[in-house]
Amino acid sequence: MEFFHNPNFDFLGKKAYFVGLSLVLTTLSIVSLATRGLQYGIDFRGGADVVLTFAQDTGVDQIRKVLTERGFEGAQIQTARRAEDPSAHDILIRVPPQPGTSEEAAEAGDVSGKVLSALRAGLLGGEEATGRIDLNLAGATELRKALEVALPHQDSMINAAVDAITAYRASHGGLIKSMDEARGITGVAPEVSAWMKDHAVVGGFAIRSVDYVGPSVGKELKTKATYAILGSLLAMLAYIWFRFDKLAYGISAAVTLAHDAIVALGAVSLSGKEFDLTVLAAILTIVGYSINDTIVTFDRVRENVKHRRGIGLERLFNDSINQTLGRTILTSGLVIMMVLVLWLFGGSRLNPFSFTLLVGVITGTYSTIYISSPVVIWWRTLVEKKTTA
Repeated sequence: MEFFHNPNFDFLGKKAYFVGLSLVLTTLSIVSLATRGLQYGIDFRGGADVVLTFAQDTGVDQIRKVLTERGFEGAQIQTARRAEDPSAHDILIRVPPQPGTSEEAAEAGDVSGKVLSALRAGLLGGEEATGRIDLNLAGATELRKALEVALPHQDSMINAAVDAITAYRASHGGLIKSMDEARGITGVAPEVSAWMKDHAVVGGFAIRSVDYVGPSVGKELKTKATYAILGSLLAMLAYIWFRFDKLAYGISAAVTLAHDAIVALGAVSLSGKEFDLTVLAAILTIVGYSINDTIVTFDRVRENVKHRRGIGLERLFNDSINQTLGRTILTSGLVIMMVLVLWLFGGSRLNPFSFTLLVGVITGTYSTIYISSPVVIWWRTLVEKKTTA
């Protein structure tokens, strides 16, 4: 498949305009990173992310007030939308690292338990003080133990009831909305139903997920993420320098990849997307993708040098870009299509990752033409004093 037959576009004739555009984008990105910063995910900032689903729409301000009154200063509360169920009332609660907490992942249960206790006391009128089991929050083990105390020697009936309750809850978005609904679940024996009436409650929310990272682990991951990005840039500089036996190519590759990484990070900062390990993976993927595109162009330049000695560097690079244009459009076009679909339909969990990739792939394709080639030309012209191949 060929979109162009012997194309002859003057890409580098307008390089000053596009380099100016890149300087503007890079400056905006740096300013945004310096002022707004990145909205770090739990991987880097530490603390706990608790996602709850509510039976009814509960105001974010009300939840924030309850948590603040009970000692959770600095907790961030926001709505969370499910792609598969937009009508669900989900709330994301981000709890910063609490003083005196341990570094172990087991602390997730402790943090989420304190959050749930605070919400039950503040939203459900103190029903937790009655000591009743919340059928929306109790796990299978907790529920089974409570029933074994109340109904000894009824293991088969208890197991059947616990399995029925947990299965029903899972199939209804994690929530049982009323006690009558709970007592009417198929598989719940009359004895269990009678026990539920006096010893259980149906709270207005349930847990969807809990993630926890200790504060020092988050700090360590942030440091390693910085090393990973800087290390990849330096490694690419050395590799390209060695492969093409010219420092100009290595400098060009490093400048291009730094440009792509900074613009992608700036887009994440400006859009307010969460920066977590998946976004870091996207940044490193952009570095690999962009350098691959650049190497294809540089390889064509090296081939053309052998047969077209004596022509100007700008013309040499321009012809090489035109010769690889069909390949660039096919490869980049396909990647952009796939990443665009992932961004539009991949759901909220993949949105920051796919958004970063989309920006990076577009930027990487553009920078191969308007950053990599001009840098080599300028370096060889100004530093090496060479103007022809």
